[in-house]
Amino acid sequence: MKLPNKYLLLILISCALTIITQLVYHATSDTGDSASYIFLAKQYSQFNFFTPSYQNAQSGIHLTFLLFLTIFGSIFAYNPIIIGVIQTILFCLSAFFLIKKLEAYLQRDLYVIAILIVLVPEFNVYNGYILSESISYSLLMLAFAIALNIYMHGVSLRNMLFLSFLVGLTVMSRTESVTCIIALIYLLFPKIKKRFLAYTSLLISFPFLIFMLFGFKNYETFHKFKITSYEGGEGLYGGSSENLDGSHHVFYLHKNIFIPKNKIDAIDKIMKMPVEYSVPEQDSFYTRLSIEAWKKDPIQQIGVIPDKLAKNWLLPGFFDIYTNDTTKQRGLQIGKLLSKKYFNNVWYAPYKHLYYMIIHWILLGIIAWGILSIKKQNRFQLAVLMLLLFYFSYAIPLCALPRFHVVLFPLLIITFFPESLVTKINQLTDRFTGKNTTSTSSGKNT
Repeated sequence: MKLPNKYLLLILISCALTIITQLVYHATSDTGDSASYIFLAKQYSQFNFFTPSYQNAQSGIHLTFLLFLTIFGSIFAYNPIIIGVIQTILFCLSAFFLIKKLEAYLQRDLYVIAILIVLVPEFNVYNGYILSESISYSLLMLAFAIALNIYMHGVSLRNMLFLSFLVGLTVMSRTESVTCIIALIYLLFPKIKKRFLAYTSLLISFPFLIFMLFGFKNYETFHKFKITSYEGGEGLYGGSSENLDGSHHVFYLHKNIFIPKNKIDAIDKIMKMPVEYSVPEQDSFYTRLSIEAWKKDPIQQIGVIPDKLAKNWLLPGFFDIYTNDTTKQRGLQIGKLLSKKYFNNVWYAPYKHLYYMIIHWILLGIIAWGILSIKKQNRFQLAVLMLLLFYFSYAIPLCALPRFHVVLFPLLIITFFPESLVTKINQLTDRFTGKNTTSTSSGKNT
């Protein structure tokens, strides 16, 4: 795909915004998840894939990102600015490829969406950090772009195999992305229905191999075959526990607060085991506690779901004030975000947080507007809406983190940006540039 110069300019702007954001936030790679990813990438660069460690368990199934980091981190000494620029370029190329395919599908100019997507602060933050989100949402957009291309131009063995490979990389980056397979099958059904079983089997072939690969990795590392990560138990317990705050915490560090008193001895014994045995036992321990919480009072667990949905979606992804909270507070706690007290009394903290929240809420409003304006014949929008409903369902069993919406967010903005808003902006732009009014024809979108 050859991009016009105006798109190349947007890539330069996006890279500049990523670097500026890194400098403002002092982005480093020596803390939190970033440190775990780098630790594992350095091991992978030495072809050491099976050393038992908490990093190996807590990094999840993010193998695509780890392999990306192994390659580029080794070349560029894990320099966060260089890695951030590479992630930004991949993000822009994926987003622009999807936008160009949607332009062909809808037969209208969507450049305004490309401008918006590079200016969203949330994406500038995640493109600049050594985290799995950037690679994940780039892969997801690319997979849907390829699927839309197949829908418009026809299915073949080669393009379905390539789509399966992309979906496999997407799943290997974020396990929850596996639900995109159902949405893609729905999108492609009119094209694959004559050989439905064959093409569906082909589509799931690479994701299936990925899960088997990860199961083998877990077996070699922790002596148990498990096709997902060993952080799932903590995710379940954060979302389904008697604490009822629906949030993830480092539970063992605050065991007297978050773990039932009659279970503390059990987790203490588990944590004293060698790491290759304590990791799967810890995962099973938290899973059992989650099941017990649902059995004890399912009504209370159902009552937490709205709180979890709000925490997942109503704040920018990097606004996680819940993980370190030990008060078991429910709700968004916006008052905390708008208080200097919790941020070293820095005077501008409330204004900065309000600025990011307002932008986020505007984007959510645009997405909601687009969803309410869906045309039934627009099969692509319906497929993405199906995926969104799957992502909503994660709040039923799992803990709430604002980061959970990030992987889907760029795809949602591009897919559901209202056609009427595109038309109005294009018309306004034409008036200033002296061009003829942009055509509002929606073209073929069936």
